[in-house]
Amino acid sequence: MTFDAGSPAPAPADHAPAPGATADETMQALAFARFGGPEVVSLVEQPIPLPGPGQVLVRVLSAGFGVWDVLEREGALAPSAEQPPVFPYVPGSEGAGTVVDVGAGVQRWREGDRVCGLLPLRSPRHGFHAQFTVVDADRLWPVPSRLTLPQAAALPVDGGLAMHAVAVALAAGPGDTVLVFGASGGIGHMALQFARQRGARVLAVASGPDGVALAERLGADMAIDGRRHALAPALRIFAPDGLDAALLTASPPDAGTIVAALHPGGRIAWPHGVNAPPARADVSASAFGARDGALQVHAACRAAARGPFHLHVDARFALADIVGATQAIGRHHLGRIVLDVP
Repeated sequence: MTFDAGSPAPAPADHAPAPGATADETMQALAFARFGGPEVVSLVEQPIPLPGPGQVLVRVLSAGFGVWDVLEREGALAPSAEQPPVFPYVPGSEGAGTVVDVGAGVQRWREGDRVCGLLPLRSPRHGFHAQFTVVDADRLWPVPSRLTLPQAAALPVDGGLAMHAVAVALAAGPGDTVLVFGASGGIGHMALQFARQRGARVLAVASGPDGVALAERLGADMAIDGRRHALAPALRIFAPDGLDAALLTASPPDAGTIVAALHPGGRIAWPHGVNAPPARADVSASAFGARDGALQVHAACRAAARGPFHLHVDARFALADIVGATQAIGRHHLGRIVLDVP
């Protein structure tokens, strides 16, 4: 089956059968033999990997696609990887599907279980951008009952980061006033909901009228379009006595305004890759990254299952349409982009 480049792919069945695998069987996978642009990636046949002790073989049906996948393909993440890159390289840090087989010592998972998972940045790389992948048993979680497989595929990376930001870095609680800058993006739209679940009031700074509409649907107490409206007046209305906490999921042009709006003892946090805001002695500031997020995926899955929660998938592309998916990442979009795995 083929799809037009740039067009979202037809939806796969969430309950597609998970075929068994033996050592002589092959699968389709996206792979590249050198770092570069989308042109270095191709759909290839590879042997289906077999699970070792403590590992699980997953039939992948959906995979998350984020800006980190672009950076990984370009080689920008190679210095932070656990080992030097080994080619051919199959990307994909997160995804969802069904359990096919388990290695020795694995007791939690059974064939047919619906799971989402997170892979560390290591080599050799056998990521989720393939029909099958092997995942350590403790880096898999049950698909939350409220989510489809495409939604669950995009939960581990951004969901874990969002949960770390809200629950750990900002320690948001009942009655807290929390600003989420970038509230219509991957991390931001989940952080907004996790903060609301914890009883906080949220000022969402979103991107575009559609982003504002999404933030309002997800429960923001106040939402503004950061591209069109000044932040200071909204802050005075939302938190006249000062903000308790702020999450910056992108680099705001007026970061100083946000820092100044925090009351003494306030908290501000941002993921690695976002410019650090101006320092202030009486405000707690922290940056966080992938390792922090990985520790919070379980909590994110539980929060998604408990609800209310909606993971917004803006577009879905065929596994082979890496050009279309890459173009979508570079354009205005809300929430997440997902690859459908045949």
